[in-house]
Parts: sequence; structure tokens; C-alpha cells
Amino acid sequence: MTASSMLPTTRNSRTRKIDNFLTRHRIGVWRVVVSAVFLSLVMGHSRWDGTWVSPLMLSLGMAGVSLATVGRLWCALYISGRKNTTLVTGGPYSMCRHPLYVCNFLGILGLGAMTESLFVVAVLALAFALMYPAVIRTEDRFLAATFPEYADYLRRTPAFFPKISLYRSEPTWTVHVASFQRNIADSVWFLALSIVVESFDLFHDAGVLRAVVALV
Repeated sequence: MTASSMLPTTRNSRTRKIDNFLTRHRIGVWRVVVSAVFLSLVMGHSRWDGTWVSPLMLSLGMAGVSLATVGRLWCALYISGRKNTTLVTGGPYSMCRHPLYVCNFLGILGLGAMTESLFVVAVLALAFALMYPAVIRTEDRFLAATFPEYADYLRRTPAFFPKISLYRSEPTWTVHVASFQRNIADSVWFLALSIVVESFDLFHDAGVLRAVVALV
């Protein structure tokens, strides 16, 4: 076997190691990113405050957080009690394979917009773009190995960007109540974080916090 014939295998192995690393440590990475964002909100205040940009970003942010929360609850309705045991392909999962991550993306951008800082939005979007493609590839490999029918589902369903024309759903759906209740708690944290983000703005306006930098 020549070195050139071994190269694709080596690349695939390296990609899987990177994907697995990012998947395992994504929560820790997000904690670092969120902590840095919160520190910037303590030390800085939006330079757009008092301009038309401020209410626009706030409105877009609230819309993103609301869509993320409702979307995650919709996904939870379908996967509660079925994760890793049944291949769910109806409802939001009929339009894309990873709708939860679509909702996360909307919520993350929404929270960023609520800081009224384009820089914060860019940082959060970049963090998502660096981590979640790896997470999606890792989950695709796991699901393909777990469910024989996943190959057909993967072929006809986009990974991330929903295709509305593919939407289909069963007329009735049995929900595992205990699992759904647990997922409710996981679905409303965007709303909780939005309150925290807005609190920083109120504290600056009240003079409790003093800004030393202007957030672009």
C-alpha cells in the first residue's frame, strides 16, 4: 500500500478525532465563550444605545430567542423518550436532520443581538460555526451505525438548513411525559439567559455598573 493510498484514511481518522474532541468538550467551550461575553457586558455598554440600531437588534434578538424556545419544545415533543432508541423522522425532523441545533443557532444569535453588539453576535456565530459541524458529523456517524434506515434518511433530508417542502407529520403522536418535562427545562434556558443579558443593560443604565469600553 502506497503512502498516497493511505492518505484519505489518515485524513478521515484525524477528522474523526477532531470531531469527537469538539463534541465531548463543546459544553466546556461554550462556558468559556459565555463567560467571556458576560465579562464584556459587565465592562462595556453598547455604542448603539440611543440609536435606531439598538431597538432593531433588541427586536431581532427577542424574535430569535422566542423561535429557539418554541422550536426546541416542538423538537422535544417528538424525541422525548425516543432519543437513541428510535429514528424520528417526522415533524421538525422531516425538514432537517438536526433541528435542535437550528434552534440553538437562532437562540445564540438572538442572545447576541440582545446585547446590542455586532461584535458579540460575530463571536457567538463563529463559535457555533467552529463546533457544531463537528457535532453534526459525529451524530450522523452514530445514527448511521445505530439505525440501518438512516442512510436513506440522510440522503433525502438536509443536515441543518430546513427544507419546508419535506415537512410531514403523523396525525397523532404519543409523548413520554416524564422525558418531555425534563426537556422543557432544557428548552427554556434561552429565555433565562435573555433576562440575564437584559439585566446587564439595566444595571448600566441605572449606574450600578460603569462601562469602560464601548461594544461595537
